[in-house]
Amino acid sequence: MSLLLAAGLVSASSASAQTQKEEHEEQKVTLRAIMSHLGAEYLRLTNALLIDDFKALQESAKAIEGHPLPDEIIAAIKDKLGKSFHGFERVDEESHRAAADLARRAAAKDIVGAAKAFGSLAQGCVSCHKQFRATLRPLSD
Repeated sequence: MSLLLAAGLVSASSASAQTQKEEHEEQKVTLRAIMSHLGAEYLRLTNALLIDDFKALQESAKAIEGHPLPDEIIAAIKDKLGKSFHGFERVDEESHRAAADLARRAAAKDIVGAAKAFGSLAQGCVSCHKQFRATLRPLSD
């Protein structure tokens, strides 16, 4: 009986350690995770824009504007892009400004302005992907 109890405790301990390891790995922010989150928010923005859901528009725009970009990811991007990093920063900043503009227009319930800001945001995303995605893809794998 005590052998079964000991085996059960070891098994439970191993399961707990595995769960803690998985939770730690989930907390690690990767470029792929950031891009996946931004993609989900972009889809949410699209839907919110189509149905005039100003609250969701504002929330998603703010989430895009303030998304995390840890120092280690910035350093890896900078290392990978070299002299092109300044172009990346410029396009990234333009996208953040467009998201902030979209959040302001959503708060004002300005659907036409929100649509224009959404277009600027989309242009920023496409521009960044066109210029940098191929080079940065290895950082996402």
